[in-house]
Amino acid sequence: MNYLDYHVVLPELDKTNDFIFETVTTDFSNPKKVKKVSYTRKIAITRYKNNGNDMLLQLFLFEIEIRSNLSIENIFFLKKIGSAFDEIEVEINDYGKIIKILNFEELGKRWEIIRAKLAIDNVGLVAESFMQNITNSLKEEHKIISLFSDYKMFGLYFSSLYRNSYAVERKRKIIDCDGTLVAERFYPKDEKLDAYLIEGIPVENNEKNDFIKYEGRIEYRDDQIELATLEIEKEKSTILYNINKTSL
Repeated sequence: MNYLDYHVVLPELDKTNDFIFETVTTDFSNPKKVKKVSYTRKIAITRYKNNGNDMLLQLFLFEIEIRSNLSIENIFFLKKIGSAFDEIEVEINDYGKIIKILNFEELGKRWEIIRAKLAIDNVGLVAESFMQNITNSLKEEHKIISLFSDYKMFGLYFSSLYRNSYAVERKRKIIDCDGTLVAERFYPKDEKLDAYLIEGIPVENNEKNDFIKYEGRIEYRDDQIELATLEIEKEKSTILYNINKTSL
């Protein structure tokens, strides 16, 4: 279906909705030492109006938790990086897609302060490369929009905003899968339109695209997202994205 066929269902104006975003990765390339990491964020999302524009959303991160069955180095480092994006203001279009970061310059300044502090205790090529990638992204707004729109950030939530009574096909790159381009199919479970299913396959076949499973589900209550999940299973790893609404 054409992108223009999408239909956006917006959250209530000036109402804050609380969510838990969770990404769980499991690496079983070594059967004797399976590694499972859970990255959880508590996020408050509010749609607001300014200068007559009511397509504005604030995303406020108020807690990060990282857990694993094995030891993880530099948890503090990872949390501090996450805190650089603890308050984001975006504008979306009529199809639920992010088109502008309203506080883009502020994010860049905030990151430079955090980076300077992290650089004191986090040295080495890996840490420096990681931080430089974020710096580069914050130089161009379209790059940070792509990051925020990815499933590892807020993509599953924004995907929930547009839906239709018929199946819609779309393509997206998945950062956690080495930027693999996936063709998704997003369609209602039944005529009630209170649950939608997601399925997908990689656009190109190569050795990196060892997909076994790509399935998701988004459920609604009173026309607003209640929960969402997407599971990607590969030969030696799995990724699970979850969103749960915790406020009434």
